[in-house]
Amino acid sequence: MSLVGKKFPDLNVDAMNEMGDTFKVNVLEEAVNNKKKVVLFWYPKDFTFVCPTELHAFQAALPEFEKRNTIVIGASCDTPEVHFAWLNTAKDNGGIEGVTYPILADSNRNLSSILGILDITNEKYDEETGTVQV
Repeated sequence: MSLVGKKFPDLNVDAMNEMGDTFKVNVLEEAVNNKKKVVLFWYPKDFTFVCPTELHAFQAALPEFEKRNTIVIGASCDTPEVHFAWLNTAKDNGGIEGVTYPILADSNRNLSSILGILDITNEKYDEETGTVQV
């Protein structure tokens, strides 16, 4: 598990925005190059019943974060395509339509593994097929 005071990993991760653009985000570079603080939050999975509430809450609070020179980045282990589908699903249907901050797609679990945030034992990830076996 990453701890406060440790340097954040210098790693590029796929991200998706509300327009359907996939791009690379390096959280450390974003913070250093833009001289900003970063709130990076992780949620379990797109299309789960609790998660949209938190993502919409971060969106509603975005102006307050901006006043404090802080950028918000969400993340999960879903693919960019699943993020895009969720970003285009109405709030009333459990979606996150209207969320404008980037959402990392750590589908290969590189960042989450480095940060030590996954509580999984005996997991195997197949890079070729994109499947996870537990």
